[in-house]
Amino acid sequence: MKFSVSLKQRKYIANNILYWGRENHADYPWRNTDNMFHALTAEIMLQRTNADQVVPVYNYFIRNFRNPQEYIEKKLPHLFESLGLVWRQKEFNKLVNILKNIPIPVNKKDLIALPGIGEYIASAYRSLHLQKRDTIVDSNVVRLYGRFFGFITHGETRRLNWFIDLAESITPAKAFRDFNYGIIDLTRALCTKKPDCINCPLKRKCYYYYKKKGRCL
Repeated sequence: MKFSVSLKQRKYIANNILYWGRENHADYPWRNTDNMFHALTAEIMLQRTNADQVVPVYNYFIRNFRNPQEYIEKKLPHLFESLGLVWRQKEFNKLVNILKNIPIPVNKKDLIALPGIGEYIASAYRSLHLQKRDTIVDSNVVRLYGRFFGFITHGETRRLNWFIDLAESITPAKAFRDFNYGIIDLTRALCTKKPDCINCPLKRKCYYYYKKKGRCL
C-alpha cells in the first residue's frame, strides 16, 4: 500500500500539533534531565507504560543510580517488575552490564543492537534527548493518523513501511523534538481509545471527527 499526503496536510498536522504541544507540554522529570543514562532508562520504562505510573519509579531510580556502575553495585532486581515489566528487567540488567564499559551510542543502528532497545526507544531517545531528528511510531501514533486520514489500522500497522514513511513525512525537519513531545502528549490526553475530539487541535480536518458529525464515540 502507498499512502500519499499533500504538503498542505503535512503542514496542517505538524503546525497544529506543535502549537498545541507547546501550550500543553507535560512536565515529566525525565524531560529535563541532562543525564543520558537516566534519559535512556526513562524511555525503556515508558514503552507501553502509563507515564504517571513511571514517575515514582523513575524518581527513585535517579536518586539512587547516577550511572550504570552504581546500578550494578546497588541494583534492585525488581525495579522494572513494579511497572509490570518482568521481561524488561532481565534485558535492562544485560544492558547496564554493557553500558558500564561503553558510552551510550548515538547512532540508531548501534542503539538497537543493545539489549532491550527497539525502534521506538531508540527513536524517542535520539529525538527527545540527543536532538537528533527521528520519527516516533507506536500504536498511539497509528490511532491518531488512522483517525485523521480515515484508513483502517491493525496491530501491525506501525511496522509497515508505508505507515513509517507517512509518519516520517509529517515529522518536521527542525522542530522534531517539540513535535514528538506534542504527539505523545496529544495521544495521551485527547486522542485516546475514547477520544476527546471536541478539544483536539486537528478536528477541523479530521476524517474521524466529521464522520461522527462532531460527536465522540
